[in-house]
Amino acid sequence: MDSKQALRQELAALQHELRRVSDAIERNRTCDLEKHARLLRDNIALCETELQQHSSALQSTVNQA
Repeated sequence: MDSKQALRQELAALQHELRRVSDAIERNRTCDLEKHARLLRDNIALCETELQQHSSALQSTVNQA
């Protein structure tokens, strides 16, 4: 498995967990759940940034060839 595929899988897992936490927040809003959701959103943004950087690096390598 390459790093891009691993990032995509991690992103999907984080998004799934965020949906689960968001559902729990709708049922019973707590400070801990809110913190967990914020951490998940931060990690999702980080994964998306890494994927974008990976794609940009791959595109520039292709353009140089």
